[in-house]
Amino acid sequence: MMNFATLFTTVTETPATQEHFITDGKLTCQYAEVPHFLEKIDAFLSAHEVYPQHCIAVECNNSVPSALLLIYLLSKRIGFMLLPPTDNSDKGASLKPIPQFCHIRLKVATPPLTPGALPTLDLLESFYHVEARDTPTRANQIATEGLLFTRTSGSMGEAKIVVQKQEKVLSSAFNCIKKYNFTAEDRMTIPVPIFHMYGFGAEFLPALILGCCIDLQENSNLLKYLDRERRFSPTVAFITPNLCEMLLRGWKTPKPYKVIVTSGQRIREDLFAALDALCGNHLVNQYGSTEMGPISACAPNDDFAKRISTIGSPMADVNLRIEHNGDHESGDLYCQHPYGFEGYMDEAGNWLVQAQDWHRTGDAAKKNDNGEIIVTGRADNSINRSGFLILLADIEKALETFDSVTQAVVVPINSTNIQGQTLVAFCVKAVNTSPTETELRSASSKILPKYGVPDVFLMVDNLPLLPSGKPDQQALKKQAEAALSLSS
Repeated sequence: MMNFATLFTTVTETPATQEHFITDGKLTCQYAEVPHFLEKIDAFLSAHEVYPQHCIAVECNNSVPSALLLIYLLSKRIGFMLLPPTDNSDKGASLKPIPQFCHIRLKVATPPLTPGALPTLDLLESFYHVEARDTPTRANQIATEGLLFTRTSGSMGEAKIVVQKQEKVLSSAFNCIKKYNFTAEDRMTIPVPIFHMYGFGAEFLPALILGCCIDLQENSNLLKYLDRERRFSPTVAFITPNLCEMLLRGWKTPKPYKVIVTSGQRIREDLFAALDALCGNHLVNQYGSTEMGPISACAPNDDFAKRISTIGSPMADVNLRIEHNGDHESGDLYCQHPYGFEGYMDEAGNWLVQAQDWHRTGDAAKKNDNGEIIVTGRADNSINRSGFLILLADIEKALETFDSVTQAVVVPINSTNIQGQTLVAFCVKAVNTSPTETELRSASSKILPKYGVPDVFLMVDNLPLLPSGKPDQQALKKQAEAALSLSS
């Protein structure tokens, strides 16, 4: 198994990468300095009686202190759980309790500063806040060394605790290095949360083990991204579909990226084509999950038709298959991954389900004429209406063909009518448009079967998002039910 400490020591001791750095726009740390700061973290945790056998719940952000803490934990193989900052309501924080098997809660935050003062790594300890927790006897017996804990996004239901081996996550990071041909000279900008597996496993870890320059962006928006892009000159970026749309509005000239990777909700084809043209035809969509990490992706030099519609080729040693039920064109997508998760645990540390050889991803997929896989939507995100099975993703794609709609999400709610379960469509309005429910219903009826036309259309300026960049389905269902109760 790969050892992070050995790999990272090479980075900090090699002249070619020693001067490379990690920055968050306020603080910067060269790789040659990292061992010194790891010693400071070790002394800090020892002073607070945090020991290697403890499991640590880490509330981290996209900052240099967070990066240094994660490097320390990985180097020591200390078990830890990645969590969003509890003071960051936009990222869905504090919605879940700290699991009972975590002995320590460690928050990374910017310390208060005196007027005119600048943050400095000389006072690294001031960025960390340790809270010891009382844990039940059962939790104290769990061996967590070398494990990584995360929560699924919960986009389709209750979030689950995912258990992974750190060495496997590291091996998965090497898959990304091979897929995208990353080198130590790449400059990685990371505007997606590193407390989420997309940002952590697919970009942050590959960048660390290669010794790349890293630009961490917290709560990135268009202006922040453009400013940091100008100053940092990245060659690689991992972004969300939402940021894709923002960049398309902000970029006026082509950008010399080696690769830009999106993940989560697939962006519309017109947006993909426009953004691809501005980044040197190197835009790819990565397919993966919290449980499996990166599963499949196109390479930056794949042809446009493959990159815009398929999930590309599986990562090294990963296998995919589609299992059909009945005569439907799409079937359930299954993944066999040597570096996948170990299983799900509950909040007390009891195993709920241990991983099987083949993991059902929960997505529906089909193959094109070239045998390449196209994900058509969530397999679980379908309903029967008037006796017909319909994928909600098919309705969303139809609505997104309208010039007045930039994104659509359709959710079923606990209400029924003559056709079946009530469908509510959230439509993000295009700039300078004001579509009405009547107009959208009329246009929908021309391209969708009667049973596929949503019962209610709600026009919105934006959608609530999960840290992964996916729309928050549970939040939308609550909004839809509230809107219907007010109208009744």
